[in-house]
Amino acid sequence: MTKVKRTNISLSSDTLERLDQYAIQNHTTRSQAITMLVWEAKVKNPQARGQMSVEDIAEDSNKRKRDARSR
Repeated sequence: MTKVKRTNISLSSDTLERLDQYAIQNHTTRSQAITMLVWEAKVKNPQARGQMSVEDIAEDSNKRKRDARSR
């Protein structure tokens, strides 16, 4: 299970009302509505800046092993 972190955000009253409408229409909570919207949004680079993907970690580990053998 993913660890959930609590965060506070500021929204205008109009935005909050719209968020509530969206949540009600989708039978969900505000938090779940925000989560759904964020995951549906397209992003240019899905990997967070400064973090490595699992594939990059495995590739880096294999490279280090190869380098250690060649010494």
